[in-house]
Amino acid sequence: MQAWKCYVGDINPLRRVQVPIPTPNPEQVLLKVLAMGVCHTDCTLLAMKQPIHGMGADFILGHEGVGEIVQLGSEVSPTDFSIGDRVGVHLTAGCHRETCLECTRGLHNLCKSEGGHYGVGRDGLFAEYIAIHHRAAFHIPANLDNAHAAVAADAVVTAYHAVKTSAAVQPDQTIVIYGLGGLGLNALQTAQHLGVKQILVVDKRQSSTEAAIALGVPRENAFCTSDASTPTLQESITSRNLAIDTCIDFAGHADTVTSAQMVLRPGGTLVLVGLLAETVPLLPLVSVVSGLTIKGSYNGSGQAYRECLDLMAKGVLTPEVQVGSVEDLPDVLQRLDDGDIQGRMVLMPDWRAVHVGERESGGVGGEV
Repeated sequence: MQAWKCYVGDINPLRRVQVPIPTPNPEQVLLKVLAMGVCHTDCTLLAMKQPIHGMGADFILGHEGVGEIVQLGSEVSPTDFSIGDRVGVHLTAGCHRETCLECTRGLHNLCKSEGGHYGVGRDGLFAEYIAIHHRAAFHIPANLDNAHAAVAADAVVTAYHAVKTSAAVQPDQTIVIYGLGGLGLNALQTAQHLGVKQILVVDKRQSSTEAAIALGVPRENAFCTSDASTPTLQESITSRNLAIDTCIDFAGHADTVTSAQMVLRPGGTLVLVGLLAETVPLLPLVSVVSGLTIKGSYNGSGQAYRECLDLMAKGVLTPEVQVGSVEDLPDVLQRLDDGDIQGRMVLMPDWRAVHVGERESGGVGGEV
């Protein structure tokens, strides 16, 4: 089968290769991939100089997607899954072993067993087929199309988990959401669903702040950092005497992390999700004197994934998606890294036929 593979730290980290179709073990199901979401984390992985703890050195990229079950492992219950079922892939299902420090504390989304998570250290979805543990397979509601279903596994559940669980927002709070890309607009819809009274949003792109306004954010609460003619977030907060309870950063840029520390009220919380910068400023005087809580948030639980699929099926959460071809992955990743993609890009598996041993743009074909 064909696949796009990441070789961490290599001079040519993204290569299109041919590899064997995986054989599912007794607890796995084999999926024919139907749609794949592209995330800026894919750019981050390709830029890494070496694998982090628990991550494989080379693996098939792609941590969002949906597929059709084409084979069941011998221990997978036929009452739970059938050939032909359409399922989404929960990239952080966890190993659930009694010896796992993360899973035994209920932190399945932080478990890094077996080389990492699908598409983040272990083989993912930028391929024709993927074998996954049956715990990672979640039935897709019939009224969700493949493109929207594909992004639920990260763009939606990561935003949902960050707002509902990590930030634990409450209706009477005032919050700031930084970054309105593939996750931020979903976080906004989640906060609105949870009844948060006042939501401020920040992005460098006018089109993104306009999208937030179209979703119901008052214009005075939408801040485009590239527009020098309007008040900044900090100026507006000061002039309006607002107390910011929580900041959720889906950008992870030096400027956004610094801004969040400056605008939070004493005792406020900063939740970090975005990964744009390798390092960002920590302001000890500000964060210590104000007693701030700074915490990371990564993906979400299986329950959160199930809730997201249900809310999407009901029309409560509607991610913005664009559809493209898996053939164009390198170009899509470059556009994504340049900030030229609004919402989430989803690729369809329209692979071009490749002859054995053919050299591909982006790398050399591997095993058949």
